[in-house]
Amino acid sequence: MKKVIFAMVAMFMLLAVVQNVDAQSKRDLKKQRKEQRNKVKDRAIKKARKEAKTLVKEDGWGVFPGDKPMDKMLEDSWMKQYEMRFNDDDTEDNAYIWATGNGVAKTKSAALMQAMELAKVELAGLLQTSVAALTTSNIANAQLSGVDAETEMSIVQSAKSITAAKLRNVKPVVKFIRTKIPRKGLKKNNKQQLKPGVSEVQVILYYDVYQVDTQVREAIKEELKDKVKDNEAELKKLMDL
Repeated sequence: MKKVIFAMVAMFMLLAVVQNVDAQSKRDLKKQRKEQRNKVKDRAIKKARKEAKTLVKEDGWGVFPGDKPMDKMLEDSWMKQYEMRFNDDDTEDNAYIWATGNGVAKTKSAALMQAMELAKVELAGLLQTSVAALTTSNIANAQLSGVDAETEMSIVQSAKSITAAKLRNVKPVVKFIRTKIPRKGLKKNNKQQLKPGVSEVQVILYYDVYQVDTQVREAIKEELKDKVKDNEAELKKLMDL
């Protein structure tokens, strides 16, 4: 009896130690992410200020009336490019994917529309690659045995449809416009001067990879919920995605 009690006490003590270690690890990770974000912000601010001066003086770019100042747009942009996503296996990837678009037209609105469409096409291509990779990864991690190649492809297509629909609501983080290129910019970029009345617009779009992952998981659940409804173990794995 004493041995049993001793074993139970030892087990509880071990569990408490594991929980404390886990809690400490989470606190350390949270602290590490906060420190990293502060460093990233400092780098982004310095980079944005320097880049904004060059874009205005040498390339002739400005912002649309009522938009944020150029250095603030660039700061947001660099923050997103520097931000990392922490994976379950302790590796890191970019937290965002991004794409640029450029449009030239006789009106500002037409140039903006053209730039946005080109950026969305590029971003859609990047999203398709990300969706396919995340689908395979989520299915493998959940160890869902009832997923064949055909079903996996169907899930990928469903997830792509979801992300494609979301793209319509993506707003540009960076949105610049110019109607004239300074002489220095013409020489540096080997470009011709814009014709009178013509506007050039450049945008950068970002998409959150965490959001893509969530959409992929929802697509997997939707696709498989009927196939595994009689298998309690598989259903639990699916709900844990």
